[in-house]
Formats: sequence, C-alpha cells, structure tokens
Amino acid sequence: MPTDASPHSDVHPRNALNDLTGKEWIKFTRTWFVCDSPRYWKNRNTELHPARYPEELVTEFLQFFTKSGGWVLDPFAGSGATLVACRETGRNGVGVELNPKYVAVIRQRLATLLDFEDEIHPIQGDAMDLSEPSFWQQQELRDLSLLEGDAGLPLFDFIMTSPPYWNMLRKSRGGVESKQKVRGKQGLDTHYSDLPADLGNIHDYDEFVERLGQVFDGLLPLLKPEKYLTIVVQNLRAPGGDVKPLAWDLTRRVSQTFQFQGEKIWCQNTKMLGIWGYPKTFVPNYHHHYCLIFRKVI
Repeated sequence: MPTDASPHSDVHPRNALNDLTGKEWIKFTRTWFVCDSPRYWKNRNTELHPARYPEELVTEFLQFFTKSGGWVLDPFAGSGATLVACRETGRNGVGVELNPKYVAVIRQRLATLLDFEDEIHPIQGDAMDLSEPSFWQQQELRDLSLLEGDAGLPLFDFIMTSPPYWNMLRKSRGGVESKQKVRGKQGLDTHYSDLPADLGNIHDYDEFVERLGQVFDGLLPLLKPEKYLTIVVQNLRAPGGDVKPLAWDLTRRVSQTFQFQGEKIWCQNTKMLGIWGYPKTFVPNYHHHYCLIFRKVI
C-alpha cells in the first residue's frame, strides 16, 4: 500500500494542506535535515542520470504540501525521483523531462513498482512549454481530470523539482578524482544532454538564471491559489574560484512571480570529501542544498 505520512485520526479538521498531525507538522518546519538516499547503490546500474536527488527527500515534501491523492508536477523530472515518491505515497504526478533517454529510465523504474489507483505520467518535453495549452493536448494528458484551469491548462496541488545547477556538470574539477570523472571512466553520463534546449548548456550565468526564472514564471498558472512550489538548488563554485550564489540569485528572480516562504537545508552526511584547495586555499565541500519554498499568492 502507498505510505501516507500519518496513520493517525487526530489530524486537525481545518488542516486543508496535508494529512499530518500537529506534532508531525512542527517537525517538518525545522529548517535543516539530513538525507542520504539508501537507494543509490541499489539503483546504480539502472539510473544513468548524473545528478539525481533522493526519493526520501521528495517524500517529506509531498507529505507536507499535499494530501493523499493530490496532483504534483515536476518540470525537470530527471531520473524520476518525484514520480517514484508520488507512487509510493499515493499521489498523482506529471513529470516532464527534456531528454528522451531519461524518460525511458523513469518508465523503467515505475514499471517495477506496484500499480495503485494513482496516475503517474512521465512526459518527454521542454519545461519552457508548460504554460502552452497545446502541450497539455498530448494524447496521454488530454483526458486528465486536473485540466480544469484557464484555457485548458491543468491545476496542480504542488510543484517540486531540481533544475540544472547551471553548467557545472560540464566543468572540470581539476586534478581531483571527482564523482563526475569516475562516472566518465565507467561510461556513464557526466552531463544532462547536448540538446540545444537544455538549460544546463547555457554558458552565461546571468542568462541561465533569467531563463530558469522564465520557466518558473510559466508555472504560475499551473498551480492552485495559495499552493506551494519547492525548488532544490545549490550554490556552486566555478573552476575559476568565484562562488555563484545560485540559490540566492534564483530566489530573487522567482520572487518576481511567487512569494518566497523560506528554505529547508538538505544536508548530505555520507558524501565523500574532496581535497579541493589544500594546502593554500579554503574551498568548501558543498554537501548541502537549498530547498527553496515559494507560494502562489493572489
């Protein structure tokens, strides 16, 4: 059976956001948490995506920001963690992924899970197109019950995603035996794709932030009023040594459309440490990500 957050009957009757008790609600609001996916090694031979995030992380957010049976959108579906978590928690989901190779990976993963009453739809497409009614006229999506918004657009209960962290997957890590270099030696993907529409291939940082902001602008009509958007990103260090505060720059840009509600910091406790600046320069090991939480306020 899908795992819901709470088997209790003492959920407040006026709780219109989720199925949590007051104690469970308060626990989620702590602004940091540790999550290291135990599935990584189990799935390493089938998950080809070079920058996946844990299903366990997604589950926490689904259980707080949706009720069982709610509809969730992931515009950068990657290896399908959001859709897997939707299936395991009894939510419905649409995941949009630009690279058809990873869409096939998602479908393979979903095929190994038990089929519940939910609707899970991995779709090949460009996140830039999601505000266009024509996108939602694809055969698989045409008859969805959530197509109740303006001009044939769907309305979702929650949007959660992790977009490209600029073009960092294409940057050299110097002489260090980084995870990306190890993946390259194993014949695995070290970047998302070579597709022209892939935002991870944009060279200019400011252009990348603006283009990514435009994607999230287009998601506003797809989210129900007063509902939430969560974006998982990370600040990053360019090879030249300057740090790009992507989480903060993206917060500023997305706040032009959505109301910023705060962040939760996802910490990785088992990720290997790299010796990046020793013995002359401080270079941090980035083992945390920002889960930026926005709300649609009308």
